[in-house]
Order: sequence, then structure tokens, then C-alpha cells
Amino acid sequence: MLLLTLVGFDDASASLTPSSPPLDVAAGNGGNATQWRLEDIGQGLLAVVVSVMIAGTLIGNVLVCLAVLLVRKLRQPANYLLVSLAVADFCVGLFVMPVALVHLLTESWRLGDLVCYLWTSADVTLCTASILNLCFISLDRYWAITRPLRYGSAQRTTKRILLYVAIVWIVALLMSVTPLVILQRPRSDDTCQVSQNRFYQIYATMISFYVPTVIMIIVYYKIWRAARRLTNLDRAVSASVANNLNNKPSHTNNNCDIHEMHALTMQTRMEKERPRSLFSAVRMPLIGRLQLVTLRQQSARREGKARKTLGLIMTVFVVCWFPFFFLALLKSNAPLPIPSWLDQLVLWLGYSNSLLNPLIYAKYNREFRIPFREMLCCRFKTLQTVMRRESFTMRYGPSPAVLRSSHHSAIRRISSPDNESSVF
Repeated sequence: MLLLTLVGFDDASASLTPSSPPLDVAAGNGGNATQWRLEDIGQGLLAVVVSVMIAGTLIGNVLVCLAVLLVRKLRQPANYLLVSLAVADFCVGLFVMPVALVHLLTESWRLGDLVCYLWTSADVTLCTASILNLCFISLDRYWAITRPLRYGSAQRTTKRILLYVAIVWIVALLMSVTPLVILQRPRSDDTCQVSQNRFYQIYATMISFYVPTVIMIIVYYKIWRAARRLTNLDRAVSASVANNLNNKPSHTNNNCDIHEMHALTMQTRMEKERPRSLFSAVRMPLIGRLQLVTLRQQSARREGKARKTLGLIMTVFVVCWFPFFFLALLKSNAPLPIPSWLDQLVLWLGYSNSLLNPLIYAKYNREFRIPFREMLCCRFKTLQTVMRRESFTMRYGPSPAVLRSSHHSAIRRISSPDNESSVF
């Protein structure tokens, strides 16, 4: 009987039926295994998505820095703030996001106290620097529009822009050093986060987010109003030049010279009224009436594009960062249980702004978009040539050779048999 019991047979029934584990235990083990497999798959997908996000952040911000470094036209003081923003966002992708990914996957802190202090300090410094750079970029653009002669020509110097950059990084460093020097931050073995002291959170969130956000909203609203005013000025100038050319006799050279001088005078007045850095000045090549009609359409498109760009800038910024800073104030002032998944979600939503900044502040700018395309295609040797050709086209329109080529191509398409059959 002892032998039967040891080999797993049932003693009470005196039969040779082997004893088996209960059905609910077996089902439970199978369910746990399935749950573990699903969790592993979910973590694997999460790691892939976040890794792509980190790689995109690094590549996009490196392209911004290389564009300013390699393209002579972009080496101007106004773009130094963009470089400072790109450096801050690049460091977020290089130093902050990888450690945050490890923390996200392990669901606990296992890297020690020293790494925790360094990581939280870098997080606060770099994210604050990114937000303050955005604020100073908006102020620089506003001053360039409202005071083009005094600020755009005389005060927008390299020293002044570098002073703005220094202010940004000094304030960002103060935000991260304060909890290390003044506050004693308790930390448990499995968590790593910024000090949750109530007064520090109010002070840090106000300087890092709320005050810059209010400034940006006010400034971008004024920029939008200035864009409408300048667009109306463009339309008035274009209409005036078109009327002058329509009334110009074709056989009188003296009248032709007078009208050309009048057009150039109107262009000069307009360029003094508006900065060349933000909105491209309307050029009058005086090569025909068709181009002057097109100027009015371009003016309307510029106004619509300015509205969309400014709206996109503020929408993306607020959507990315407001949940994080709202939750930061809520955690330090209200004893509410906040789920860990929500904490991680708003954190990575804020980090995603470092990925989106190069797309918004560079992709929608033609002067950056062309270098991006050339560098992604590894055409570094012809980068300067392409930029010179594009600059000539933006100033004076397409060259006569390009116009003739497009004209002949249009004639060939119209006269082709396929087009003739399609017409009927």
C-alpha cells in the first residue's frame, strides 16, 4: 500500500486509477502562463515603440544642429535658439528617455541612489530648458515682427541671442539644483522621482511651465494678429503694383522706368514694415502680370499657413506638457491615489514633445526642410549648391531655363494622343 501511495495511486478506492491534480488548479496554471505571455508581448511592443521614439528624437534634433552648422544661410543669430532647443531635446533622448524606459519595463527602481539623483536632475534640467527655449523663441519672433528696424536690424545680435540661451540654461539648472541642496528628499528602495515637496512643486511648475505657457499664448496671439496685418499690407502693395502695370503703355520706355521705380519703392517700404526672417518678403521681379496676380494668392496662402502653424505649435505644446504638470501639482497637494500607468503616460507624453519639436519648428520652415531632405539622402556635398538654387528661386522666381522646360512639357502633355482622346 505504501508503494502504491508513493507512485500516486489512490489508496481509498483500492483501484489502480492514478491520482490527478484538481481541474481548477490546472486551469489556473494555464491562465497564468497565458497572462504572462501576453504581458511579455505587451512589454516587447512597448519597448519597440519607445525605442523608435528615442531614435526619432535623436535623429531629428541632430539634423537641426547639422543644418545650422553646414548651411551658411542658416548661421544667423535667430537660429541659435533653435540649436539650443535641439540640444536640450537631443539630451532628453540620450540621457533621460533610455533610463525612463528601463524604469518603465522593470516597474521598479534598481539602479541605485546615485543614478536616481543624476537622472531626476537631468530630467528636470533638460525638460525645463526645452520649455524655456520655446518661450524665448516666441519672444524673439514677436520682437522681430513688432520692431523690425530696431530689434531685427540692430538688437538681434549674436551676443543678445547667446544671452537668452544662457538665461535659459541657468534657470533650468536652478530648477534641478534646488531640491538637491535645500530639500531632503526621502526615497524608497523601489521608486525614483523628483521631490514631492508642496512648495517646491508649486515653485518649479510655475517657473518651468505655467508662466512660460501664459507668455507663449499671449505672444503667439499677437504674432497671429501681426501676421494678418502684414498679409493685408502685402495685398495692398500687390494690388497697387498690378494697377500700375495694367495702366503702363507698352511703347513708352520712360513710363516703364517710372512704374518699375514705383514698384521697387513700394517693395522697399513693405520690406521695412516686415521682418525678412519670419515671413518671406514679397519680391517684384516685374516679369509679367500673371506673377502679380499669383502674389495675391500666395498672400492668402501665407495667412492661412501662419494661422495653422501657430495653432499647431501651441496645441502640441499644451497637449504634451499640461497633463504632466497638472498631475505634478495634484500629487503634491492632494492625497489622491494616482495609478502608476497614468503617471507613466503623462510622463512619456511630455517626453514626446522633444520628438515633435524638430518636426514643427523645422519641417514647416522651408529653409530647414530642404537641408533635412538632402541630409537624409546623404547628399552632403551638393547641399550648398541646392540651397543657393532654392534661395535664388525664392527671391526671383524660377530661372528662364526652368520656365521654358515646364512650358515645353505642358505643350507636350496637351498635344499627346492620350490627352486628345481624353478630351473627347
